[in-house]
Amino acid sequence: MKHERTGRRAGHQGLPAEAGQGAARPRPRQPTRPRDFGYSPLMPRLWHGMTWGDWRALSRGQWARCRGDLRLGLYASITALSLGNSLMHGLAQLIHGRALARTEISPDPVFVLGYWRSGTTWLHQLLSCDPRFCSPTSLQVFMPKSFLMLRHVMRPLAPLWLPGRRPMDNVALEADSSEEDEVALLVAGAPSVMRGMAFEDPRAPAMTGDIMDLPEALRADWHRRWREFLTAVQYLAPGRQLLLKSPAHTMRLAEVLRAFPQARFVHIVRDPYEIAQSNILTAEGMTATQTLRRTMPARADLEDGVFRAFRAFHEAFERDRALIPERHYTCIRYEDLRRDPKAVIKGVYDAIGLGEADALEPALDRMLSARKGYRVNEFSMDPALERRVERDWAAYFRRYGYSRRSGWITEDE
Repeated sequence: MKHERTGRRAGHQGLPAEAGQGAARPRPRQPTRPRDFGYSPLMPRLWHGMTWGDWRALSRGQWARCRGDLRLGLYASITALSLGNSLMHGLAQLIHGRALARTEISPDPVFVLGYWRSGTTWLHQLLSCDPRFCSPTSLQVFMPKSFLMLRHVMRPLAPLWLPGRRPMDNVALEADSSEEDEVALLVAGAPSVMRGMAFEDPRAPAMTGDIMDLPEALRADWHRRWREFLTAVQYLAPGRQLLLKSPAHTMRLAEVLRAFPQARFVHIVRDPYEIAQSNILTAEGMTATQTLRRTMPARADLEDGVFRAFRAFHEAFERDRALIPERHYTCIRYEDLRRDPKAVIKGVYDAIGLGEADALEPALDRMLSARKGYRVNEFSMDPALERRVERDWAAYFRRYGYSRRSGWITEDE
């Protein structure tokens, strides 16, 4: 496959990968307040699942760069736990290494694509009702190199180390909840767009979602770490097909297909106004709870990052979407999924050849019944932000047929 590099790098939902870049003058940083998002100072962060080598690589040079702005307690606790994670990883290789080497990922996975906050989690959860699928769990992605040894210990302790819900919405977090493998890539030390949440170092070459921008050695390292994690997940679920959800995979289709040429893809899109509002809130919540610094970028910087990331994300997707065979791809709307989830899921199965969906109906009914009390975040949008969405994301409105509230027309129309 031949690919062209875009020369762009997109920050995760406007997280600090690009925060503040392009501004006329630096904006004052704001203090982090993790308690505002349900996080106490003693609650574990993503980085607590890293091994010593991966943590050392992530934190190298940051002590000097961020001196005076680091959360020293978090820094010390991650360092201490990384040693234990390294020990558990070594034991896992010793005990399970031969079996892992014989494990094959077959058939190729099904991927849920879509920008952050487009409904990917809801779609992933619905598809996970099918017992033919297996998805990485919260426990597995938060401890990607140690879960084989610690899963029986940490699962019953989940209420002590997992927050009740995610920082950005009302989705519950449980040890066995289906979770995105991008988190596992991050914690396993792979190149990931989410690395920016730790120290906000834009110089870090591995802080990107579009890994086509990386040197070949880093791309190979990404593939190796991703394959190792997925193999461990498959090892615990023999005979089941992997169902993976990571928004960042949407902008690295060429690399995904390089690993899994027969993969299937379900792409979900959503009203761009809702995506914008939800991503700005997510940028604040994830940065406040996961950063290892005492301060974080101003809201306006996070907002700027959201808009840059969205455009770069979809440029990368459009660059490679033609690589997917027609019968292996389908696109749905979040609004349709909310209105009639069972009909949309059946349509997905028919479109990409996943077989009969009828057996799913009882499990879907149980999930939908349990979700009846779930409240979707509601937002009121500032008119200036609304116009910015319409101006900067005009191509998305056209591509997916969403109507603009103001009726404003861009210059290229």
